[in-house]
Amino acid sequence: MEYISSFLYCDSVQMQITPEGPVPQIVKPLQFLEPVAIPSNYSFTISCNIAGFDVNVKNSIRFQFISPEDEVVYDSNNIEFELPQDEKSVNMPNVMQFNMDMRNLVLREKGLYSTKVYFNNKLMNEYKIEVIVSDDNERRKEGK
Repeated sequence: MEYISSFLYCDSVQMQITPEGPVPQIVKPLQFLEPVAIPSNYSFTISCNIAGFDVNVKNSIRFQFISPEDEVVYDSNNIEFELPQDEKSVNMPNVMQFNMDMRNLVLREKGLYSTKVYFNNKLMNEYKIEVIVSDDNERRKEGK
């Protein structure tokens, strides 16, 4: 049975070259999104691992980023994938990492946004993140 083994909002995911081959590296995990103003364009990345899926069939994943007012800000639509035959192994768990760049999304309001993750057209989970304005955060630090 498929499940989400990890999910993370971050600044970006960069590929680091190692002797064993390229390895994704998470850059600056995010606890909230902090544009300089609202409305604003904002960029970030989500990293999501799906595990336990059937490697012998074509699968699909979909990400939706939703505003506090339930408006779809971003929809990846279904992304179909298959594991290459040489990666289908009895000794390896069925795991796939998806790094989705969300570039220049228009954030029109502060508040609690969410990312819905669908696998094979079934809602797997929803992950929330607060959007604040950076000036508000500076005022909070200064105690104003």
